[in-house]
Amino acid sequence: MISAKQWVKTFLTLSLFAFYSIGLINYTIDPMWTFNHMNKFNKIQEGFNERQQKSNYVYFNKLNQFDGILLGSSRTSFINQYDFSPIKIYNYSLNSIYPFEYKKYIDFAKKNSSNRFKYIIIGIDFYGSKIPNMKTIKFYSPEHYFNNSLSFLYRYKMLILKDTLEKSLINIKNSVKNHKQYGFSRNNIKYHPKVSEAERVKRYLANIERHTEEMSNKKYTYNKNYINILKQIQIDNPQSKFIIFTSPITANLLVSIIKKGNRLQEYERWLKETISVFGEVHHFMNINTVTKNLQNYADDDHYYPYIGTLIAHKLINKKDSNIPKDFGILLNNKNINKFLIKFNQEIEKYKLSRH
Repeated sequence: MISAKQWVKTFLTLSLFAFYSIGLINYTIDPMWTFNHMNKFNKIQEGFNERQQKSNYVYFNKLNQFDGILLGSSRTSFINQYDFSPIKIYNYSLNSIYPFEYKKYIDFAKKNSSNRFKYIIIGIDFYGSKIPNMKTIKFYSPEHYFNNSLSFLYRYKMLILKDTLEKSLINIKNSVKNHKQYGFSRNNIKYHPKVSEAERVKRYLANIERHTEEMSNKKYTYNKNYINILKQIQIDNPQSKFIIFTSPITANLLVSIIKKGNRLQEYERWLKETISVFGEVHHFMNINTVTKNLQNYADDDHYYPYIGTLIAHKLINKKDSNIPKDFGILLNNKNINKFLIKFNQEIEKYKLSRH
């Protein structure tokens, strides 16, 4: 019969072994991005909490090798940061980010880099022009994620958690099978394989009415503080060159928002105020060859990564024969009014397709 002392010793040994095994797996896979190693078991990562994962990377690995950062929503997160080469950019884009959050994420990135960022690239979205409903925002404040990263022994506490292990096992499965589903490489490249036509139509129909409704009626009020938010981040970063662009949602969604939501006046104000602060904006959110082709999208507003490549190349004036001539127009105070007159005419003529 095993004595109580032997039983306790066995229990402690097994417990320590279990903790060690969990810690070793979680360290090897690193689903929370607190380390920076790559192997065949962690090459594909699930992006289950981009705000925390990317902030962890910024804090623990620093951005010393980067010339700047790219900010924006989930749409912008599909841009491959290496498509800006030879400029070294870290893609710090986050799901449903609002303009009032820009400053805090920029400041956090700057604190964790020995370089003075030469470039701050921001992909802006029209939904960012509205006053955010703080009750419906599903994410915590930026400080929540920063404080987690900075908390005592955080990266080591993450190694022994069951939740972390569950994410590690998912990443192992995807990496071994080389299943590049909706997720990230260890180099912060976001994957999104092309969905079936049936799936695309399903997503499109499920979202276009909801997205239109969110920009319509009582759910939308133009944020009068929008221009001041932009002015402040420019004032705070005089050493950086700002490259601002608009994210190209489908022409169908854009026209639906403007026609059904009656948002033309706000759309014009949004562009003019952005230009008044930064002098120019690279405009992709209009009716053009890319946005009219629904096959470039997985739903009504998220373009595939290959469109992100076209955007990056356009922004840095990199020659790319795949860029349509009408994709991306540089708007400034001299041509904005002419563009809006033409755009208004195009809106009137545009016929919404069903899906």
